[in-house]
Order: sequence, then structure tokens, then C-alpha cells
Amino acid sequence: MKHIFRLLILIQTNTLLQAQPVSMRLSAETVDFGDIAAVMIPAKTVEFKNVSTERLALLVVEKGPDVVVRYQRRFYEPGEKGLISLSYEPRDLGLFNEKIKIFTNLDDEPYIITLKGNSITIEECFPDKANMNLRNIIAVNKLTQAPVPFAEVSFIHNFNESRPILCKTDRSGKAVKALPTGQYNAQSETEGYEAYNNDFFLPRSRPNILIELNPRKTVPVKPPVVIPEVTPDMADVPEVSSPDKKPVTSRELPEDRYAANNIVLLLDVSSSMRTNSKFTLLQQSVNNLVMALRGIDNVSVITYAGNAQVVINGIPGTEKDMIMGVVQELRPEGITRGVKGLNTAYELAVNKFISGGNNQVILATDGEFSEKNVTDEYYRQFITGYAGKGIKLSILGFGVNEEAISRMKKMASYGDGRYIHISSEKYVKDVLIDEIKAMSFMGE
Repeated sequence: MKHIFRLLILIQTNTLLQAQPVSMRLSAETVDFGDIAAVMIPAKTVEFKNVSTERLALLVVEKGPDVVVRYQRRFYEPGEKGLISLSYEPRDLGLFNEKIKIFTNLDDEPYIITLKGNSITIEECFPDKANMNLRNIIAVNKLTQAPVPFAEVSFIHNFNESRPILCKTDRSGKAVKALPTGQYNAQSETEGYEAYNNDFFLPRSRPNILIELNPRKTVPVKPPVVIPEVTPDMADVPEVSSPDKKPVTSRELPEDRYAANNIVLLLDVSSSMRTNSKFTLLQQSVNNLVMALRGIDNVSVITYAGNAQVVINGIPGTEKDMIMGVVQELRPEGITRGVKGLNTAYELAVNKFISGGNNQVILATDGEFSEKNVTDEYYRQFITGYAGKGIKLSILGFGVNEEAISRMKKMASYGDGRYIHISSEKYVKDVLIDEIKAMSFMGE
């Protein structure tokens, strides 16, 4: 019996180890902000590296309202590094300890970064409480948030250009200067950085002035082109693709094999999506699809709860930052009115219809509709009518209610699409990409 018990423990341990995220290596798993207040301070950065053999993308971040996370929404090649920028804007005083979860396209489980520190009052952040005109000047590299030493900054107070206030940061990128309340123009010409020019109003309650400098981009010098004295034989000249050939712009969806997509994402943002990480799973699924889309694909995003709202009205799939940024900021609340959402989605799909392409509404929901007097027969007639016009309906289901799942399966079958059930992170990687591939495939 003891041997069986030990074997079970060993199996469980191995399963847990296998489930751990392994595609990305973080430079730190804990970020200590120290004493901070709800004022402008440099962000903290964590470096990550793609240690896998596949392309990596950061899809979605699960965080609290006090945390601001920024990163580039793109693919990172094997061995490539990137930065995650973390800011904390405390609302309450005292110690804080908060975990954020970062989901990727390659891992079943999220990466966890712990943020800790002590939230203090704004008054405690001034260099001298007896002289509230003294302010902290902090110069940082905008990309890495690293301090910029010896940065020269001039401040023009209330448009008085004849008497600029000059300061220079020390080795740690900081300086203290008397700056009264008022309107300011700040300028900086620092070696290695682009010219800085910013207008702002400085209130009495602001102890810190953050100067974020953009590193100057260096353009590599190309060697001169040597023109041969003898014109080469045309047989030796490599063939150039004709301009009418479609370039391959996506590994997942090469344009010579997959037709253009008109995708309308209909996202359930009702309060029932808050439970069991449903909405985080929804965001992951959508963002993973967005990373694979191309310029020939058209994307619209509609949210629905009590009412339907068009948040993105047909933009190219290459606008990844905009699409993923909008999806990242959505918050579920309210009741579920699915019919209103479907009406709006189909109208938009008709409006953006691509002849010869894949026109598809993707409904992401838990199926907990609160519509009254709406029968299965209504859904059947409504959805099959649009399917006859060439607009498919697929459903990404996050619920566990058997009645809701049965309804969603019927709706997907009416719409010539598929019902895809999502129950945990391990199922979100490629489900929507596979669905779009199946619907837009043009043949070998």
C-alpha cells in the first residue's frame, strides 16, 4: 500500500512539473517597489527571453486595478528577449503584495510575477515637506525605464522664455529643483537620446516630474552597391516574383492557402463571465488568434451584456496592438442579452462581407442568456438565414451548464460552424486559429 501511495505522489508531482510554463525565462519573479505613492515614478521592468524553439507571444495579463502592465504585442523568435513594464498606482496606504498572471501562446499555465512595496502619502514623497516647491526630477530611458545620468533639462515656467529653469540629473538620473505651481514646457537635448519637448501643468500636489527620453535610433550603414562592368547573362539572374503573387505574411495562415477572413468577434461581457476565469480564457483565445492574422483579414469586435456595442468596426488583422489592447481592457458586468449581440454581429458581417472569402461570426460566451420568450426555433430561423447568405457562426463556449452547452451546440450547427468548448488554459492555444484555418482553407 505504501508503494502505491508513493507512486501516486510521484505521478502527481511529475504531472505538476510538466504543467509548469517552460517557454519563457523571466529575469525576476518578484518586483519590489519600495516606498511609493500614487504619483509619477519610473516603471519597473522585467526582462523575458523566449527559451523555446517556437515563436512566443504574450497574450493577456490577469491583474488588479492598481497595476499597469505594458509590453509589445508581437511574436518573439526563439532566443529573442523582450521587456515587461510594470507600474503600481496604489489607492490605499500600507504594505501591498499582489500577483499578476501572464499567459502566453505556448504554455498551459501562466507565469506569475509578485509585486510588493509600501504605499505612503504624497507629502512623504517631496524632498522637503517644509518647501513644497522643491520637486524630484527623474530622467529615465523610456524603453527600459533605466535612469539617464547627466540629462540636461530646461523648464519654462508660465511661458516666460527669458528665464528658463535649468537642471542636470546626477549619476542616478535624479535632481531636485524648485518649481512653483503653474504651466511648464520641459525640453531636453541629451546625448544618445531624441530631443524631448513636453507641455504640462504642475499642481502643488505633484512631488515628482518624470522625464522619459527616447533612445536615438541608429541606422546601419550599408556598403555601397558595386555595379558589374559586364551585364550578366539573364540565365544567371534570380527569378523575381511577379507583383500579382500574394506574399506569405503569416506562418499560420499563408495567403496562398487561406482566403481572406471577415471575422466578427462577438464577446460576452456579462457578469456571468467573471467566474472560473472564463473571461481571462476568452481574452487568451482571441489574442492568440489575433497574433496569426494578416493584412487581408478584417476584424470587428462587438461586446454585449445589457446592450451590444461595436468597439472595433472592421480594421486589418495587422492592427494587433489596437485589437489586443481593446480586448485586454474589457471588463465583464451586467446581464446577458444574446439576441441583441447577434443582430449587431450579423449586420456588421454583412456590411464588411468579403466576396470569395471566409465571413464568420465568432461568438464567445458561457451561454447563460437572459433573453425571455426566445425559443430554439427563433435561433434556428435567424441563424440559418444568415448561413444561407454565406455568413458562418462558430461558438467558443466557456460554460458548464448542460442546457447552455446544448443550446450553443445547436446554434453552431445552424450557422454551419462548430461549437468549441473551453474549460482551462490548456485548450485555448490554437482553437480559434484552427477554426479559421478550417473555414478559410482554399486547398493545396
